Amino acid sequence: MLPEPALPSSGERAGPLALRFEDLFDHIGTLDLRYSVAARELSGREVVIDGFLAPAHGPHARLSLVDQQGLCPDCSPVAAILLLDARAPMRAGDDGVVRVRGRLDWGLRIDDGIASMLRIENAAVLPVEP
Repeated sequence: MLPEPALPSSGERAGPLALRFEDLFDHIGTLDLRYSVAARELSGREVVIDGFLAPAHGPHARLSLVDQQGLCPDCSPVAAILLLDARAPMRAGDDGVVRVRGRLDWGLRIDDGIASMLRIENAAVLPVEP
């Protein structure tokens, strides 16, 4: 499990809101994995979150952000956020933690046949220095 930034106080709204996977998902690492209430409440906010890139299966080249390296959101119940319109100097499978910044969007959405519940739109993906 990777260390993640702490959730800032509600008074800190100048920049993007720093989130952790635990802020958006309940029961991470179990078969009871589900979206947290905060995932809906934070929809529309500019956020930043650290994780690992994971490629989608199928004909569409989509990236997701997952909480643990090597996990696949298509193959197992894993905390994952779809990255829409991702701008990334890194590729899925590159080693290391990445930091994603963009607008959090929650709710059922289907784009080009791909369904998602949680997305980061206009996602900028950058490597995180150790």
